[in-house]
Amino acid sequence: MRKLSRKWKLWGLFFVLMFFAAGATVHTTATDVQAAAKNGFKTEKGKSYYYQNGQKVKGWLTLNGKKYFFNKSTGVQMKRWAKDSKGKRYFYNVNGVKGYMATGWLTDRENNTRYFNPTSGYMTTRWATISNKKYYFYSGSGVAARSVFLTDKKNVTRYFTSKCFMAKGWATNKKQQKRYFDPNTGAMYKGFKKIGSNTYYFYSKSGVMATGWVTNSKKGYKYYFDPSTGVMATGTKTINGKKYTFGSNGVLDTNPGTAAVTGSRTIKNFLANALLPVGKTLYVWGGGHNWSDATRKGISPKWKQWYDSNSSSYNYRYYMDLSEATEQKGLDCSGFVGWSVYQIMQSRSGGPQYTTVSGDIGSLYSGKGMGTIVSQSQLASSNWKLYPGDIGYNSGHTWIVLGQCSDKSVVILHCTPNAGVQISGTPTPSGTYGSQAIKLAETYMSRYPGVSKYDYHESSGNYIRNGAYFRWNRSTLSDPNGYLKKTANQILADLF
Repeated sequence: MRKLSRKWKLWGLFFVLMFFAAGATVHTTATDVQAAAKNGFKTEKGKSYYYQNGQKVKGWLTLNGKKYFFNKSTGVQMKRWAKDSKGKRYFYNVNGVKGYMATGWLTDRENNTRYFNPTSGYMTTRWATISNKKYYFYSGSGVAARSVFLTDKKNVTRYFTSKCFMAKGWATNKKQQKRYFDPNTGAMYKGFKKIGSNTYYFYSKSGVMATGWVTNSKKGYKYYFDPSTGVMATGTKTINGKKYTFGSNGVLDTNPGTAAVTGSRTIKNFLANALLPVGKTLYVWGGGHNWSDATRKGISPKWKQWYDSNSSSYNYRYYMDLSEATEQKGLDCSGFVGWSVYQIMQSRSGGPQYTTVSGDIGSLYSGKGMGTIVSQSQLASSNWKLYPGDIGYNSGHTWIVLGQCSDKSVVILHCTPNAGVQISGTPTPSGTYGSQAIKLAETYMSRYPGVSKYDYHESSGNYIRNGAYFRWNRSTLSDPNGYLKKTANQILADLF
């Protein structure tokens, strides 16, 4: 009996061990199945997770070169937009796509294009250079500017193409309108601009390149731009079978004057040109300071028309409004000198002008390297020696020396308020009137019909002892005619 009882106890112990062994096997198998089911992406209650070895991934995860992000607390996968202190990121949320972080270019269904940093994934805003092209991304949305003109606070306008990059150089739209954008800054050109060796005009509001005839509404200046290339016309051009003359600045010469004396830069030619307006041009306050006359080759027909249309009672004080229309009727003293200098320094109309107020003449011309200034003390030390072509000036008047007489008096050319451009003679340096220069002035001015009509004064003030003088460099004006060694009488005889 005791043996049987012991036997059953052994069998009982065996069955208990077998039961626990089976239970352990079943439990281990269930755990393995559960762990296998918790690897990879899983959707639970509408939210996505990623499991590794049965554990939810939290934070960043890189799979096959793509980056994903899971909430650091809950493990919920981040989808669509995410923002932190450094900026915004975007995680795809499209059917079939697992929500990895966007990098590089991304265009949404509404055709909005953005750019995300290839490394960090942050959305780009404002200016960025990508593959050597410049882009602008709106600061709030990050959307790239596309097919739009943008003007900044400095009134600089730029254009962004249909491919979003900033335009540079020439651009032509569907209407065949041309614009030009600075190759470095992208700034749209406005107004007159030089590109290469050519000048163009771009309308200030639209930036469109001008073609054909264009008129400055404020000053009335006319320009012409080639219909095909937009290049501004200068010099003489034939347009629709008709010849036109344009200055170097492109302004059409609507009032071509009497031809200037041709030839090289010599003292004789300078004086011959300065004689052209004598007896033909009245004194007009501000005359010759307007651009068209200051840069005109030859005398203006309007000067002679104004001269002929007035009576002996003419008084310049009635015409001091300084309007351009009035200024074009004649010359004042500095306008005359500036115009005379232009004739010898420039070969055609429309170049740089030489007209300024009388007191600044010496500094202007010497500053251009054309000559030097001679002071009163220097004149005195030279026994008042003056040369043909010297230009005298003070704060109120300016004049040109035509020649000096043996008594040291000087024949001058100037424009006076008494009448206009004329020949006058100074007294001697000591102040003696009835000088040789005054007699020469009377003789030669008598040849002009207007002398009997207007109040010409053939005797001038003692300008030898008044003001400074500008003296030409010989490299600027040569003297092949020997005028520097001639007397005033000899020079007048040669010119007339």
